[in-house]
Amino acid sequence: MAAAAAESLSVIFPRVIGRYLTLVFLGRALAVLLGLAALLQLLDLLDKASDVLARGGILDIGRYALLRLPTTIGRLIPLAVLVGAILAFRRLSATLEMTAIRAAGIGSWRILGALVPACALAVALQLVLLLGVAPRAERALADWWDRREAVDRPIDLPRRLWLRNGTDILAADAVSRDGSVLGGVLLVRRDAQGRALAWIDARRAAHGPEGWRLEEVRLVRPGESRAASMVELPWPEGPPPRAMRDLASPTESQPLGRLLAGRRGEGPVTRGPAFYATRLQATAAMAVEPFIMLLLALPSAFGLPRQDGAARRAAIGLMLGLGYLVIGGMMNAVGEAGGLGPVPAAWIAPLCFAIVGLLCLWREEA
Repeated sequence: MAAAAAESLSVIFPRVIGRYLTLVFLGRALAVLLGLAALLQLLDLLDKASDVLARGGILDIGRYALLRLPTTIGRLIPLAVLVGAILAFRRLSATLEMTAIRAAGIGSWRILGALVPACALAVALQLVLLLGVAPRAERALADWWDRREAVDRPIDLPRRLWLRNGTDILAADAVSRDGSVLGGVLLVRRDAQGRALAWIDARRAAHGPEGWRLEEVRLVRPGESRAASMVELPWPEGPPPRAMRDLASPTESQPLGRLLAGRRGEGPVTRGPAFYATRLQATAAMAVEPFIMLLLALPSAFGLPRQDGAARRAAIGLMLGLGYLVIGGMMNAVGEAGGLGPVPAAWIAPLCFAIVGLLCLWREEA
């Protein structure tokens, strides 16, 4: 009977410890996340308050902050996991609870395993925010920001908008807020092999019930010496007005469907396939970020409160985590520009820092 009780205790005790570690970790990670988000929101509002008030009243400051919040929180989750884990491990080490846990036979890998569900929760929250909520919130913010402009009047762009719509190349100098009117249109019609079929220059393009129509058109075909002039020209293959609106006023966050369509070259796009392929790989790599942050923070749990090196372990973990975020962001930027393949651009940093984290943990265990 005593053996059965001991066996039951050996099963229940790690579960209780795992729940306790999860609660301590989640509490500190959530506090860090909310604190950092509040700080960044405050700094952003201090910079944008005058512009927000010019577009509305005091209540619009709250609207602006609310629409910015999903993107801010989504991008801060990996950092909150890192700092929250370091704070949790330092607290457990300072109260000698970590010493008692390790003395009970619960090693580093079981500690990591106990916190895996919490990291999976962080991954799910980050993906939902950045792929689902943030694109809609950023689009609503962009539409509200420009709401004073006339809907059907072309708005001059800072620079000419170039995009690919199927095999055609399109450029516009101005786009209305709803994307239904274009100004200064240049359209290059191409065949499937990329050979130019026609060069169309139009003063204006408008979308109506029957589709797009080009106005005041000059058309040049290869081999013809003179341009043909027309008052109007139907353009049934034109992009949807909503797509033109989104491209003229782009948002940083992109929904998963838009990334997949851009990777396949479907619909109007302003970026090359490398951009969308790298974004998709970076989204997949996002799923391992909290786990890498937890691995980099775990060495800070070693040592006694008054032992030399306790603060150094925490500082090293913090610097490694920040280095991972910086280097990973730089690699993704290079990949999006086509300077590196999508897979290396997205996965070199996670792989390298995971190896560094494992080496640091092995060194502490040795």
